Amino acid sequence: MSSALPSSAASLLATSSASSWLTWEARLRWLGIVAVSLLLTVTMRKAPALTFWQDWLSHFLVTVVYWQGNAAIFFFLRRRLPGYKRTVRRVALHQLLSTAFVVVATVFNAWLEVRFELPAAAFVPTYWHDLRFSLFTTLLITNVYESVYFFHEWRNYFMRAAALERENALSRLEALKQQVDPHFLFNSLNTMAGLIGDNEPAQEFLGALAEVYRYILLSKKSTTVALGEEMAFVDAYVHLNAIRFGKKILVIKEIAPEALRLRVPPVAVQMLVENAIKHNALSSRSPLRITIRAAGQELRVTNTLHPKTVLEKSTRQGLQNIVSRFQLLTDRPLLIENRGTEFEVLLPLLTTAE
Repeated sequence: MSSALPSSAASLLATSSASSWLTWEARLRWLGIVAVSLLLTVTMRKAPALTFWQDWLSHFLVTVVYWQGNAAIFFFLRRRLPGYKRTVRRVALHQLLSTAFVVVATVFNAWLEVRFELPAAAFVPTYWHDLRFSLFTTLLITNVYESVYFFHEWRNYFMRAAALERENALSRLEALKQQVDPHFLFNSLNTMAGLIGDNEPAQEFLGALAEVYRYILLSKKSTTVALGEEMAFVDAYVHLNAIRFGKKILVIKEIAPEALRLRVPPVAVQMLVENAIKHNALSSRSPLRITIRAAGQELRVTNTLHPKTVLEKSTRQGLQNIVSRFQLLTDRPLLIENRGTEFEVLLPLLTTAE
C-alpha cells in the first residue's frame, strides 16, 4: 500500500493553515448568505403579496445558488493554481469565470421573476437591474475570498522558507555523518592522495570520495539542485561502494534526458541509495538491485529487499528528512511503498517555479 509519510513541521503548518482557513470560510459563507439575503429582502421587495419571510426565503435560495457557484469556482482555481505566487492568474480567471456564471444565473433568475411575479415586458429592465447588483456583490465577495487566501498563503510561504532552512541544516548533518569540518576533511583527502603514491585502487577510491565531499560543499547552501548534478553525485557514491562491495550491488539508471533539468533537494537521491545499502544484506549470489527511473515529473528509486538479520544502529532520520524537505517545497506527494520483495520511493521532480 502506498503512503506519504508526514513531516512534523510541514504537516503541522499545512494542517493548521487548512483548518483555520476552512473554518473561516464556512462561517463567512453562511453568515454572508444570511446577511445578503436579508439585505435583498429589505431593499428589493418586488412581491408585496408575499410575507417578509417568504420574500426572504426566495432571496435566500437565490443567494445560496450565487454564493455556492462562486465558491465552487474559487476552490477549483485554488486547487489548480495554488499559492500566493499565482495570485494574479488565479484572480483574473476567478473574475472571468465568476462574471460568466453570474450573467447566466441572472438570466435564469430574471426569467423566474417574470414567470411568477412580474409582467413579461419587465424582463429586460429586471435582468439589467439584477445583473448590476449581482456583479457588484459577487466581485466584492470574490475580492474578500482572494484577499484572505492571499494573506494566508503569503504568511505560510515565509514560514515554510524558515522551516526549510532548518530542514536543510539537518540534511547536511545527516549527509556528513560526523561533526567534522568538511573543508578540513577535503584537504586531508588531497594530502592522503599524495602519500599513497602509485596505488591505483586507493587513488581511485580517494578520487571518488573527494567528488562526494566536493558536491556536499557546493550544494551546502542550495535548496534544490538539478537532477543531473545529483545523479553525478550518486554515481560517485555508488563507485565508492562498488570498490568496497564489488558485484554485491547493481545500480540501474533509466533517466529521460529532459528530466535531468528538473530539480531535487540536494543529497535526496543519494540518501535513498544509502538507505538501501545500509538496511539490506549484500551477497554476490543475490546482489542488491537498485533501479533509478526518471520520466515526466517523477523519479522512482526501487531496491530489492534482503533485510539484514542484525540491524545497524540507525537514527531513522534519513527518509523522514527527505519527506520533510519535499513537503516544504511542493504540494505534490512523496510516495513510499513496501511490496515485501521490493521497496520503492517516488519523488516528485521540481520545476524552478515550485
